[in-house]
Amino acid sequence: MRRTPLTALLVLSLPLFAACGGGGGGGARTDAAGTPTPPAASATAPAPGSAAPSAAPSPQEPYSSSTKPAAGPKDTVPDDEITPATGSFTKKEKKYLSGRVPKGNDPAAILQAGQDTCDRLRSTAKIDRTATVGAIVTGDISGAAAAVDGLCPDLKSLVEDADGGYADGSYTHPAPGTYKALTPTKSCAWTLDGTSGRTHTITVKKGTKSFTSTGCYAWGRV
Repeated sequence: MRRTPLTALLVLSLPLFAACGGGGGGGARTDAAGTPTPPAASATAPAPGSAAPSAAPSPQEPYSSSTKPAAGPKDTVPDDEITPATGSFTKKEKKYLSGRVPKGNDPAAILQAGQDTCDRLRSTAKIDRTATVGAIVTGDISGAAAAVDGLCPDLKSLVEDADGGYADGSYTHPAPGTYKALTPTKSCAWTLDGTSGRTHTITVKKGTKSFTSTGCYAWGRV
């Protein structure tokens, strides 16, 4: 399971909607010194009638904002029929909703899911931008790329900083470069082709065959 000292309290504090996907989390705990410690992440079941969540990056690949989302609902409302119960959608909102609204569902609820993802990104980045980028890399804030592209382009730099990052896990042929651990825990450890370490900055050399990380939460390119 992935853990993070800050995003468990901040990033997971708002309701999650399946239209944008999202990792869940339990209540925060504190250690003997009163310092918050992260709860275990847990999967959140899709809400009835909501759009399919975006696909999480493959465990063998770095995070990429261009990763294609999972196949959406097969029977969706035609674009020219996407209208709210009252009022109207803007051109930008209709573009975001295209192909996302299952027939018989309220498009306003799907739109709200994307807007809530934008709100989560914006509010948590004000407190800890690094932790927010890490949450995008790990998928604790999933659907971020789609929400930012369609609804809050002012937050594009968060997604750009997440591109090429690695969440805790095992990878083959990691991309060469220098990476920094984002919100690591005291147990942060890694191995590169069998060489182990606990530093919070690593350099992946060209030709590296394997990379494993635990307790570091996520790695971002420096």
